Amino acid sequence: MKEDKDTWYSQDKKLRSTGELVAGGGTAGAFMTLLYVIIGIAVWGLVGYGLDHLLGASWIRWVGVLIGAFGGVYLIFLHMRQTHQK
Repeated sequence: MKEDKDTWYSQDKKLRSTGELVAGGGTAGAFMTLLYVIIGIAVWGLVGYGLDHLLGASWIRWVGVLIGAFGGVYLIFLHMRQTHQK
């Protein structure tokens, strides 16, 4: 069976930054936008979960989740702004 030479990794030889992917839109930009928010929620949610077990206050984990969500959205905003200023 012969493989098609036009695979997704051979079509675009130019490496692009995350900000360019987000600002360029399309599927790659959408996935990067979602990943920023999901990773922010996961990381800061885990930090809040750890602080919750150390301090015994259940509300801290939700503060961590909110910080992660806002942090992810803020990173998207920064990347969009830097790309549009060029």
